[in-house]
Amino acid sequence: MKKNFLAFFLLGMSALLNAKSFSLQIVQRNTGGETIFDTSYVVEQAIMDYFFDRGTIVSNNSVIVSDNDAAKEKTRLHRSFVEAQEGSMNLFIKLFLNYALEDSTNPSAVLLSNIRDAEVEIVSVSDLNVLLEEKFVPEKANSFNDNRGGVESFATDIAVKIQASLAKKDGAL
Repeated sequence: MKKNFLAFFLLGMSALLNAKSFSLQIVQRNTGGETIFDTSYVVEQAIMDYFFDRGTIVSNNSVIVSDNDAAKEKTRLHRSFVEAQEGSMNLFIKLFLNYALEDSTNPSAVLLSNIRDAEVEIVSVSDLNVLLEEKFVPEKANSFNDNRGGVESFATDIAVKIQASLAKKDGAL
């Protein structure tokens, strides 16, 4: 019994050592304040759930609210990157959520129409190579998707495209 447990434990540990991992950093832009919107959390959770469900080791840092101060944003992102290094993550994924709140009837609600686009940059933690830079635009909001489900669907689409793009570059998750 002890030999079976030891063999299973070693097999599990070797799988973890070879598993891909990433740290996700959400940066919320164009919101005109310091409040973190629930939409940012929904996007973060949907992406993390997608990869976790596929056996990827995922971590995240607190959402950064950008106040159009590039130097401050760069410092915060660097701090998050260092945490990814210290956590032995393979990849650091920066996801910039650009909000479009000018015409919003409810800026703080979880609505697809509040998102203008999302920009993703994926960096290899070990060699600092940028593996992917891509912009994602949500489908046009309508009465069926302008809700939490629409936001989750948009985030899942981003995760699927990230996975496919990395697979093409041999950085598969």
